Amino acid sequence: MIEIWGFALFAYVASATPGPNNVLLTAVGASVGIRRGLPALAGIVGGFAMMIFVLAVSVGQTVLLTDTNVQIGMRLVGFAVLLWLAWKIATAPVTPEGSPKDTDEPQVPGRVVGFFGAALFQWVNPKAWIVCAAAIAAYLNVDQAVLPQATLLAVTFIAAATIGCLPWLAIGTLVGRYLEGTRARIFNYAMAGLLVVSVVPMLL
Repeated sequence: MIEIWGFALFAYVASATPGPNNVLLTAVGASVGIRRGLPALAGIVGGFAMMIFVLAVSVGQTVLLTDTNVQIGMRLVGFAVLLWLAWKIATAPVTPEGSPKDTDEPQVPGRVVGFFGAALFQWVNPKAWIVCAAAIAAYLNVDQAVLPQATLLAVTFIAAATIGCLPWLAIGTLVGRYLEGTRARIFNYAMAGLLVVSVVPMLL
């Protein structure tokens, strides 16, 4: 129990600190609000948790986390997916200037990134791999049954990461209420740029 509480704190800090996922959530919140942004939040949390589970039970985890060629390939694929997400953010619909503010959420048609896009991104997100590797190395006991441990880690991460990531979606929604027209477009460009910049140090 002490170890799982330690992992819960680790998962919360890892998910609440700035990174590609939270930049993405902020942009989604600003564009479509909390309610319509929940699929992206679920995709991030669920995709990350599934990643921890699969790596924890997979016999290939050592190769995935230590093989240089595999890492280079994943970084290149990850950066390509990240550029696609940045493009989606930059070109997301914005609220026209002068639109009535009759709701607490931004009134923008469509969606920046949904559940599957956010979940897929976790598998090519360099920060996600770093966090997963650290979590498995620190909290997985190889002397005990792996499957129950992997399940517990995944479920714990879902709970902790939801608490850690939700404020970013809420902040984006709050900001989005005051953005329209050109200002909204500039904000989207800035979020797209930050998404790319946030992952550059992890690619080096």
